[in-house]
Amino acid sequence: MRKFPSIKANRLLRILTSEPLNYRIIRNKGSHMTLTSIGREKITYAFHPNVEVSGRQVKKYLISAARLSEEEAWKLIH
Repeated sequence: MRKFPSIKANRLLRILTSEPLNYRIIRNKGSHMTLTSIGREKITYAFHPNVEVSGRQVKKYLISAARLSEEEAWKLIH
């Protein structure tokens, strides 16, 4: 088990909306964004552009919701 680094919310959004994940924003209410992608779970998170998203949350979004392996998720953020 790797310890994932915390990253800025802007960077996490770029990772989620680019290849190979291709998430799209389907709802934005206040600071909360809901993203969806074909064959993957919906992701809802509080988006504050310059706030750090914890490593635990990054791992949750990429491995649990986006259904990536730990190795694939690690490569995306590095």
